Amino acid sequence: MTDQTVDVAIVTGAASGMGAAIARAFVRQGRAMILCDLNGGSLEQFVAAQDDGVRIDIVAGDISSPDFPARVVAALGARKVGVLAHAAGVSPSMANGRRVFDVNFTATRRLVEVLLPSMASGGVAILVASNSGQMIARPLFDRAIRKVLRGTSSLIVTMMLRNPRTAYPLSKRAVQLYAAKMAPAFGKRGARIVSLSPGMIDTTMGRLEKSAGPEMDKLIGVTPLGRMGEADEIAAVVAFLASPAASYITGTDILVDGGTVAGVEAIGGPLKL
Repeated sequence: MTDQTVDVAIVTGAASGMGAAIARAFVRQGRAMILCDLNGGSLEQFVAAQDDGVRIDIVAGDISSPDFPARVVAALGARKVGVLAHAAGVSPSMANGRRVFDVNFTATRRLVEVLLPSMASGGVAILVASNSGQMIARPLFDRAIRKVLRGTSSLIVTMMLRNPRTAYPLSKRAVQLYAAKMAPAFGKRGARIVSLSPGMIDTTMGRLEKSAGPEMDKLIGVTPLGRMGEADEIAAVVAFLASPAASYITGTDILVDGGTVAGVEAIGGPLKL
């Protein structure tokens, strides 16, 4: 069990959306934090609004920069990582395919592997993925992604990176498979790693994608709960995964999507939308 008064919670993408909701949940728990985001001004405003005396450090910058993990380690100092809640990412409307994959997966892998030696016993890394990764969870794609995880090239991956609409689910499926792959290494340190796959969440990024075309409305139409999720609903699951109550959960994907994947499967798959 980690000591939340000593071990640090690192939250990426903390300036808005799900990351900000996660940070608020950790403030309520009294956790010391390192907040990371491209928008340093918003992080400073968040810290200024807190009055409970909890230590909060800021690392502002591009998560995909090669030196970013080292900057997080520098802010960590001699402390240990109790929680890594990695929510930073970009959606298809925000970047080209290669940039989407670089931010959503390559930067994730780099950060996790640099922080692994600093994980506390009982700590956990929670990597925010997406239910879109579950929707392409097919042997053809998984074999291609696993080649990339082994450091080899894949024609299928190269082709999918040409379009951000295919690069996005590919990047999120890579995160899901990566979390499973890293579970043994985390286990050796007495720590856990999971991916968490939200569905459509009512954030600035979610609304941007909803306005980009009819696809999200179609998905909402087959979602059993019939609505977008809220950022606080994701933060609540992160808080659970970071707690002793989740101490036997590792190496798996936690789907929090209002039943969207189940609804899509019920109509015969994504091609039926």
